[in-house]
Amino acid sequence: MSEGIPYADIVILALIAGFILLRLRHVLGQKTGHENPDFFKPRQDVVPERRETIIQLQDKIKPRAKEDADPMLAGVTDAMTMQYIKDIKAKDPQFSLTQFMDGAKMAFEMVFDAFAKGDTETLKMLLSDSVFKDFNGELEKRNNEDNKEETTLVAVSGRELVRAGLTGNKARLTVKFTSEQITVVRNAEGQIVEGDASETHMVESEWVFERDVTSKNPNWKIIET
Repeated sequence: MSEGIPYADIVILALIAGFILLRLRHVLGQKTGHENPDFFKPRQDVVPERRETIIQLQDKIKPRAKEDADPMLAGVTDAMTMQYIKDIKAKDPQFSLTQFMDGAKMAFEMVFDAFAKGDTETLKMLLSDSVFKDFNGELEKRNNEDNKEETTLVAVSGRELVRAGLTGNKARLTVKFTSEQITVVRNAEGQIVEGDASETHMVESEWVFERDVTSKNPNWKIIET
């Protein structure tokens, strides 16, 4: 017999190798061709720890109260005015005092700008027929004068709902505006003959807005200035 590993030793090594392969097969499993390709991906049902924190924060957020959505209501202290506001909202659930006051301020500024420019189309859109007639008369008078009064709106520094009313479907809201204005008089050459263009003065004025709250038209008309 040639020198080498004895036959008995080979058998023993083969048994040991077979045993090791069986153990590995048991531990690692077999490749069948149906392995889950997402096996090494993070499990979707495992929720990261920070998720719990987010849920806890979300639980602490309280739903916003309805009155918080209309902050201008906080400034209404007169019980009768508040009741009229509630009556208006009953007829028009979309009514918001805050949105109305924002729109009223915008209308106030637009009227000043339109009057200064002689923009009758804008004035007619914002004013009632009777108020437009007065404004248009002032424009015609100004155009026929040599010396023209010129009023510039610098800023609206305050606005306040002072009265509210509802007759049938007609709602009326009276707003007091506090504004900074500059008033001068210019001659035909555009030179200032009266007043100071650098001097502002405070003006308080009450404007009345009216609207049919059952109408699909959301616009309010200015019926008094």
